Amino acid sequence: MTNDFPTDPNADTIGLPSEDSGKGSMPEPGKFVTSGIPSEIGRYKILGVIGTGGMGAVYEAMQEAPRRRVALKVIKVGAASEMALHRFQFEAQTLAKLSHPNIAQIYEAGTWESEGTEVPFFAMEYIPGAQGVVRYVLNHNLSMQDRLTLYQKICDAVHHAHQKGVIHRDLKPDNILVDTKGNPKIIDFGVARATDADLAVTTMQTTMGQLIGTLQYMSPEQCDAEPDMIDTRSDIYALGVILYQLLSGQLPYDLRKIAIHEAVRVIKEDRPTSMKTINVTLKGDIDTITMKALEKDRDQRYQSAAELGSDIHRFLNSEPILARPLSIGYQLRLFTKKYKRTCAAVILLAISIVLGIIGTSWGMIEANKQRALVEQRNVVLDETAHSLFTEVLRVVRYLGNSAEAQRTVLEVARTNLDSIQAGRDRTPWEQAMLAQYFMLNSKSYLAVSSVGFGNLDDALIALVEARKVLDGIDLTDLSSERKGKVMAMKLDQQKVLAELARTRASLETDEVLQQAALREAAAIYRERANAGKKYYDASGDLKGLDVQKSSMQSLGNVLFGLDDVQGAEKAFTEALGYAQLLLKLEPSKATRRQRGVAISLYSLAKLTREFDTPLALNQLDEAVEILRSVLALESMKTRRPRDLALMLASRGEIRIKQGVDVQAGIEDYKEAAMLLTKRAVESPRELASQQDLEDTITQIADTLELAEQQEVGTEILTSTIDQLQCIAGAEELAGRTAWSEILDRLQDRSDAIAAVSM
Repeated sequence: MTNDFPTDPNADTIGLPSEDSGKGSMPEPGKFVTSGIPSEIGRYKILGVIGTGGMGAVYEAMQEAPRRRVALKVIKVGAASEMALHRFQFEAQTLAKLSHPNIAQIYEAGTWESEGTEVPFFAMEYIPGAQGVVRYVLNHNLSMQDRLTLYQKICDAVHHAHQKGVIHRDLKPDNILVDTKGNPKIIDFGVARATDADLAVTTMQTTMGQLIGTLQYMSPEQCDAEPDMIDTRSDIYALGVILYQLLSGQLPYDLRKIAIHEAVRVIKEDRPTSMKTINVTLKGDIDTITMKALEKDRDQRYQSAAELGSDIHRFLNSEPILARPLSIGYQLRLFTKKYKRTCAAVILLAISIVLGIIGTSWGMIEANKQRALVEQRNVVLDETAHSLFTEVLRVVRYLGNSAEAQRTVLEVARTNLDSIQAGRDRTPWEQAMLAQYFMLNSKSYLAVSSVGFGNLDDALIALVEARKVLDGIDLTDLSSERKGKVMAMKLDQQKVLAELARTRASLETDEVLQQAALREAAAIYRERANAGKKYYDASGDLKGLDVQKSSMQSLGNVLFGLDDVQGAEKAFTEALGYAQLLLKLEPSKATRRQRGVAISLYSLAKLTREFDTPLALNQLDEAVEILRSVLALESMKTRRPRDLALMLASRGEIRIKQGVDVQAGIEDYKEAAMLLTKRAVESPRELASQQDLEDTITQIADTLELAEQQEVGTEILTSTIDQLQCIAGAEELAGRTAWSEILDRLQDRSDAIAAVSM
């Protein structure tokens, strides 16, 4: 297969600075400069120079324990001004927050004495055979598909940094290295801007040559030099420039021979040349994706790196991209491209049927019958769409163990819904179903409701779409029953909004921002409870009571996280009252209502255990008994085993710590560990699966160690680690290291217990 992309890494058509621009001299691979450099820095033996610049140098070094090669970044003696030191420390602090296979990992930050001066350094991951990403794709003559697959990994890494509150601000090929295995690694967060309040924004004057090297990847808002205008979407623009360069071999603008002020004007005002004028194979969707990332107006760009990466994925799979309206004609073109033979057969069959109808029925159908048929068709289609989506929603509730499966099923339903409604406006009820689709899609990205990957940007996008659709529904022609369901959806939309704030709090590392997110969630839950009361008083619909129950239960959890014990107890008590009332009023949904009672009892036990152990155990005994009966009836719902596992772990902790029944507590712990391990195997990628298992197993080990039951604690840790090794290995092969890191931490805990026991 021929490759239509540039293959000469030195070709003039590339039109960009050298791969080492802005980094100083770069020695020839395999040859190191050794004169005039220290032999050791701290506990690192220097092997040679990787690169030097005005601010400092990067050395290849050997760390003795653990023995490994590292890249050692050091500020030059005399160059360590207060601002430079601040920036250097900031880079170390920023990198320490990030843990992703495609971001260079930091190992250590410290200082060493040189010429009587304390000079800062940090050791980070050494990237063997590192090449800038553009040079790498050219040297290896990668196809478009391989380039885009590599680019997807870069988008994923940038999205991870953004989720951690870090904006790179200097994304360019020099700062995206590719190792010998073809894995990209983003480096140099030294000019990154943290969105967290605890990290200061630092800037540093650069030389004109360095500025030009960076300017080519600057967004229009960065050119204005207004820090408040810069957010994660500035990195999206830089990713757009890199995508343009990876595919076309050129930059969107040639800024090499023009003054800086003119270069800034070009970036802010001129539209980039379409890539299809450079290479005809780059027309269509891939050009559209690139141009959307390069939009001057940041509101018109992709709003997250995950969104950009998702469109790349859709393009590679011949699926509709989000960068353009999803017209029926556009989707049909993509469908026929992906399934050529099937579509050809369908088209031939359709032509035969149409010709047959024309030949036998022409003149037999009168105008009034035509209208009647159209009206009847619309009624049937409305009911068909309703039945389809109702059934899909029912099935999705049993896919709680896989957010990815949820979204796949929902996308299939959405595609079929669009096909059914083709050529006519959506009815108000179909709009309601579409809003329900967006809300379920939003929840599948969250981590609070037991599923989800914690992708807050995607969750918010779906939630905003749901709100827009709900606000646009005309309730005039809907039945009273359906009006009530639309009102209920609006109440549910508030719940998802609150869960979004709770998920943000769970992912936040800064305590101040975490508390702020929890307070935001508490305010939404209170507002939702009040709205539920008004709805119930006006309609008598039990949904209003359900809203008050779930809002109070969630509010109690949030207040508990804010250490407001009194407020949490009041909220949990109210939730229990609503749950018991609903159990009496709605016997047809006894299983669901019983779970609500059990959850409220478990929540109250978390509070009463501090001052009334027998009461807490009674509450947990009742909750566990209820959950076992619920689990027997709803074994397919993964939230049920999770609920039971957490209750058993809580009861086991009380039994062991208070010496009530240590052996029974151990059995509770073993069953809880088994249930959480089973859930992790079924849904390894979901954030809640990972957090629940690590937090609970660690708490179990801590409690058993304090109770001098180290052997049992080690047994539970070892069993959990052994059963999840296969999952961790499979995930690592896919480039996801979360489970390997969790098992490493659990192994460290097991080793620590064993060491104390000896």
